[in-house]
Amino acid sequence: MELKRILAKDIRRATEKAVALYGKDVLFVSNSRVNGMTEVIVAVEVEPEHIQPPANLGDGEQFHSALTSSFKALTNGATATAAPVVEDQEQEQDQEIIYNGKGEVQTATTLANNERDYIRGREIVDLVRDELSAIRKEFKLAQRVAMYQSNHMGHPAVKPLISALSEASIPVSLRTLLVDHVRDMEDLPTAKEALQTQLVNTMGEHHAKLPQSGIHAIAGPAGAGKTTMVAKLAKAAAERKGAENIAVISYCDQRAGAWSQIQMLCAQSGVDCLRANNPEMLTTLLAELGPRTLILIDTPGVEVATKTHEIVGCAPNIECHLVLPADAAATTVRKYLLDPSLEWKSLMVARMDESNQPWPLIQFLCEHQVPLSAASDSPLVTATLRVLSAANLVNLAIQSLELDDVLAKNNALIQEVATENTIMTAAQALVERMEKRAHVN
Repeated sequence: MELKRILAKDIRRATEKAVALYGKDVLFVSNSRVNGMTEVIVAVEVEPEHIQPPANLGDGEQFHSALTSSFKALTNGATATAAPVVEDQEQEQDQEIIYNGKGEVQTATTLANNERDYIRGREIVDLVRDELSAIRKEFKLAQRVAMYQSNHMGHPAVKPLISALSEASIPVSLRTLLVDHVRDMEDLPTAKEALQTQLVNTMGEHHAKLPQSGIHAIAGPAGAGKTTMVAKLAKAAAERKGAENIAVISYCDQRAGAWSQIQMLCAQSGVDCLRANNPEMLTTLLAELGPRTLILIDTPGVEVATKTHEIVGCAPNIECHLVLPADAAATTVRKYLLDPSLEWKSLMVARMDESNQPWPLIQFLCEHQVPLSAASDSPLVTATLRVLSAANLVNLAIQSLELDDVLAKNNALIQEVATENTIMTAAQALVERMEKRAHVN
């Protein structure tokens, strides 16, 4: 089985293209947005390659006799005759035609793209395998918790909150703790506020400064929003310190259109953009850009750990920052933040405008202290970055519970009941006055 990558304008066209190319039985692995296009990864069955038989090298005795005669001719001063076996020479000529001039560049590019697609495919397969294993564990834990929660329904006033927590994509262990915290409360607004306060206090406020000077590498998985984050950081720094003091380096990003994308983004803020395809070239660029106030390095989305170690080895003062999407899965969060070989200066969260389910990220931050630095609420470079805090993530998660509608309905019901009570009170007062008058008469 082999993974194939398809690019199209939208998911419908990508699906039609995949079915047209590989048939109706094609297996869809994942889909994501890349440079305004829809990227679909599919798995297809590949027939075993036909192995060509080795070339006929001729008879060994014939070759030996020809070599002996050529050697004798050379010792006698004559011109050596060619050996009768010439099939290998034809293959060498073919190779010279293929690997000469422009053909060599095209072949090397094709091999590099195939290698990148293979590595990306292996990372996707490993991620899917880890995610399935995590889902099985969550399912078993949910079965154990379901019986306990059914026996402790909680106060009727907070049942909407408990129901919303149960339906949200919250890890089972975190959801159980949150439900237990608000179960016995008698007021929905109070329970919501207590839930928010509890999460913020558990996560803590661990801030890190935005990159303002020095050399900083921005790393993360494919599709996390690294390039957009780099462009926004460069734009913000250029407004404060001048575009001539800022530089951006694209390191080993072989994606189609990646170089054009970062060039276009940097051009909007007037920042110099350079490209390095290996550690030696990166070291040279860093030496030439030494006087610059801030240097930002955009990294590829494959082999994150390997590329990060290569970058760190190019200069002793490079600081690395991790970018994750707000809706990153628990396996993705733990894969990068728990890697002992990687030391992150801060965590940046992107795509907070596209998703409001940051529960796996919140759970990890409740268990581990990670410095937070920047948050991106829009894919537009013109939209400014803001400082990321625990309260931002918690507010985003609480909004996904859609409790405002429930609170509005409850307030309307309370107001209606209060109005009815007021009308009843006025009617009772009128009846009492009429009874008093009848008694006086």
